[in-house]
Amino acid sequence: MADNDFAIFGGTAAAINNLLYQNSEAWPDQISNLSTLAFLLPAGDTTFYVLGMGGGGEENISGTVNGVDMTNVNVFMSSAIQSYLTGYNNGNAVAEATFVANLADVQTALSNLSWSSPDVNSSDTVIGLAAPNGVGFHFDDGTAHLFRFNASEVGVETVPEPSSIGLVLISFANLMLFRRRARGALRVKGSVAA
Repeated sequence: MADNDFAIFGGTAAAINNLLYQNSEAWPDQISNLSTLAFLLPAGDTTFYVLGMGGGGEENISGTVNGVDMTNVNVFMSSAIQSYLTGYNNGNAVAEATFVANLADVQTALSNLSWSSPDVNSSDTVIGLAAPNGVGFHFDDGTAHLFRFNASEVGVETVPEPSSIGLVLISFANLMLFRRRARGALRVKGSVAA
């Protein structure tokens, strides 16, 4: 749950690979319309990022991921990212959830950001209304920040990659089929010549 607009990205600790979800619910409709949100990380991704965007007032994110309170796991908050977001403003577009975060903008920003522990807060009005335990992460009005989560700490699943043993078995089966066909061709040649 985020006050105002937000987006969710997947990747690793060093790269953002894809946009998983772009919010389109204005505050306070998020409370009822986004009580649950499902996403899977693509194969190889181990990290997800929540981009919290400030649209005026107390800015924060809070909630649980797979029943795990996000304030009880290792989370890192980026330095301000709004200067990298094309067309970003902290007015109506963010407050009404009509601003769309661009994947390329966030990817460009990633190498220029610094990371620290987020500010835990229990007094923001929105956190009191939306956070199941009354605790969340606060950030300054008019700014936007990435919050980085290790997927395994909150049980977020990734789409499974084909296992290497499966690829070996398929290769072995193809090799055996090739050898069987080659032997059959040799037998046919041998019987014609006899």
